[in-house]
Amino acid sequence: MTRPNTNNYFLADNAKAVFASLVCVIAVTLLLALITFSFVKTQEEARARQILNNVGMVFRDAELTLDHLNSLAFKVCSDEHLFEMRKTLFRSRFVKEIGFYENDKLSCSTYLGILDTPFEDAKPDFVTALDDIFWINTPLQLFEQRSTGTVVRRGRYNAVLDMNSVIGFSNAQDWQLFYNGDKFYPMAGNPTLINRTLSNEMLAKSQFFSLDFILCNKTYSHTCLKVVPDYKRLMNLHAGKLFLFFLIMLMTAAFSHMVTFNFLRRRRSIEYRVKKGLQQGSFFCVYQPFVNLRTGQVIGCEVLSRFEDDFGVIFPDEFIPYIKSLDKTWEFTLDMIKKSMSELTSNPDIPEGFKVSFNLFPVDFTRNGCLDLDFVQALNTKQFKLVLEITEDEQIATQSAVKHIKSLKSKGFLFAIDDFGVGYSNLGQLQTLSCDYLKIDRSFVMEMEEHSIRSSLIPHIVSIAEGLNVELIAEGVENCEQAKELRSLSVGFGQGWLYGKPQSVENLAECVKSNV
Repeated sequence: MTRPNTNNYFLADNAKAVFASLVCVIAVTLLLALITFSFVKTQEEARARQILNNVGMVFRDAELTLDHLNSLAFKVCSDEHLFEMRKTLFRSRFVKEIGFYENDKLSCSTYLGILDTPFEDAKPDFVTALDDIFWINTPLQLFEQRSTGTVVRRGRYNAVLDMNSVIGFSNAQDWQLFYNGDKFYPMAGNPTLINRTLSNEMLAKSQFFSLDFILCNKTYSHTCLKVVPDYKRLMNLHAGKLFLFFLIMLMTAAFSHMVTFNFLRRRRSIEYRVKKGLQQGSFFCVYQPFVNLRTGQVIGCEVLSRFEDDFGVIFPDEFIPYIKSLDKTWEFTLDMIKKSMSELTSNPDIPEGFKVSFNLFPVDFTRNGCLDLDFVQALNTKQFKLVLEITEDEQIATQSAVKHIKSLKSKGFLFAIDDFGVGYSNLGQLQTLSCDYLKIDRSFVMEMEEHSIRSSLIPHIVSIAEGLNVELIAEGVENCEQAKELRSLSVGFGQGWLYGKPQSVENLAECVKSNV
């Protein structure tokens, strides 16, 4: 990739990573918000149940106390009666005072003793289904009516209840304790939250995504609690969680950006693109013609591999090392052979007997399981002259490689030594391999006009070829002067931009037609 393209891709990857991190932050925020909300609501419901349970304990204690006293046989106030009432008060946990009624008038209490003048109670605030009579925040005779409390009467006795010890002094603003019977009455908390009796349907109605709810005591079902969210209290209570929430969001943004950006950058790496290209068969073939230097006729082509994806072109000198490192050389070679044979044989303008040259990796000649090319003969419906090009290398000097080469030659394949003169040159090896062509490396041809030392070796290469009785193909022919001098040196074939760049099979066919 060029530097501007690299910068553009960098900016694009960064933008995508920012978007991905934003999506992740939103998703994590929603998830954490849901978890946090569920936790907060669970805590708020637990708090409400605790208040109701505490109220239930007070009512139960009063119920047991009053039932015990009503089971006694006392009909009038007496010292013995007061003693029994005080013993019962002592055993009670939440009852602060007990009174006794004669003829529906309060005649004595555990604190005041026997009253000189019995008095009648004020009008009750509400009466329960069990005929328990309640006065809420009523002035207490015990404190000369300068203090208030909750009083409940059952039968001949009443009890002053210690409600403050379990629900505070009723100054909370986010909940309201109320009696929800035939008559509605607020008992504690914020009296403005509920002002009427609620039906069972309204009590059962609840929204999950809301901190506004109503709960009722399981035992004393008409005693209910309305809760509304006090956001200031909740913020103070859960400040640490909110800070952790914020940190998690920042970490999510940073981590998701890093992972996404690295993933996108990896997708643009040559290694990843080559690996994906091999898996998806994305490599394609181009064809560079080679000609008879004496006649100028196009007599064959070399099959070359190319790669291009959404991110651009990867050149052979870049992707070939990765194919080797992935140990996919033979699979890659087979793919290129199959694609090129399909394209060449299906084009009507590519003549029969055309020379088609394939590049093979030297390493594949050392493997017993490779080089099974019998299928190529089945694909060769136009009787192409198939040439296998191998680069000079120590690996093709092994007995295994020589064995494979001889086996392929016996099946009609021709062999060419590619880049001759710059690699692992060994005259004895050339004689052993019995190759059909030597391809003079382009570096020799390009320096012919400068008459360099390297180009002066071409006549020696020609002599070697004549001694081995093999044909020569000069690579990298770019102008007529080079072609002319190569002809004068008796080089038979040429390949280079002078005759055509690597091109599609359609362009190759046009080149063959125009040449004819």
